[in-house]
Amino acid sequence: MRKRDDLGGEWEQCCHLAPLPDGTRSALLTLCGERIDVGSAELLPEPEGMPCVACLLSAPPPHRD
Repeated sequence: MRKRDDLGGEWEQCCHLAPLPDGTRSALLTLCGERIDVGSAELLPEPEGMPCVACLLSAPPPHRD
């Protein structure tokens, strides 16, 4: 997810990781701790663009069988 293009400059367009919204919250809390209003978020089907390094470092490791 990232902030919509019309709501910030290029430097604010990094991709953040956050739990999927459940429809009851007005804001998302990213793994790096940034709060983004649901209406300001652009949900991406897959990672795209510059990743948020803090979110990547905070992400749990992939599950291995």
